[in-house]
Amino acid sequence: MRDNHLHTYFSYDSDADFRDYLEHYDGEIVTTEHLDLSNPYPYDAGSPHDDIPDYESYSRKIAALNRKYGNRIKKGIEIGYYRPRKKDILAFLENKDYDLKLLSVHHNGKFDYLEKPVLQFDKMKFIPTYLKEIEEAIESIPAHVLAHFDYGFRKFNVTVEELKNFEAQLRALFQKMIDYSLAFELNCKSMYLYDHEDIYIYALSLVKELGGTKYSVGSDAHTLEHFRLNFDQIQQILTEFDIDEGMLL
Repeated sequence: MRDNHLHTYFSYDSDADFRDYLEHYDGEIVTTEHLDLSNPYPYDAGSPHDDIPDYESYSRKIAALNRKYGNRIKKGIEIGYYRPRKKDILAFLENKDYDLKLLSVHHNGKFDYLEKPVLQFDKMKFIPTYLKEIEEAIESIPAHVLAHFDYGFRKFNVTVEELKNFEAQLRALFQKMIDYSLAFELNCKSMYLYDHEDIYIYALSLVKELGGTKYSVGSDAHTLEHFRLNFDQIQQILTEFDIDEGMLL
């Protein structure tokens, strides 16, 4: 089972080296470096800025590593959708060859959703607004994986019963995800560092009920410490839901 959500120093928020992962694990590796335009992170740093992975340097680095490590590493990107920059995002992606594209919604142009200002929102009003942003992202940007569907409300304590208030919207969202051939991501950071395992299991039950056949597992690691985080537990969940290797990206 490949870890499909990893970051290195090609991402603005990671200092990890490719070798950290390659020398810790002898399987295939794919890193998914951040593309976040008009990124307001950190909140108190001033005006938003564009965080863009250097595609040419990234490609050269991976080619060199593949010569040394036996073609074990693939190219990936995590695309942060932000509506006002849709055309710029699409322009960046044009004519670039990525093996794996994750699709995310990280910020609103004023702050990243993992920063304290998000806590000013009423979560029960914010969650449906955020889910609508994700649906718009799916319609707008071609990708392979819908990453951390809960990113916008990771900072909140959200119970399954609370999330069920939005089940109709979640079903519509996941149906769109399926229609656009995106895989549903089990995000280990959300599940085990933000204690959202229960809402992921609930979401997974909806995706399965809707006939979803594509899934992805990602640690969302920015350091070696979180690489393949709780993959044993993830495997148990996949087994309980009858999701086999053939359904995993």
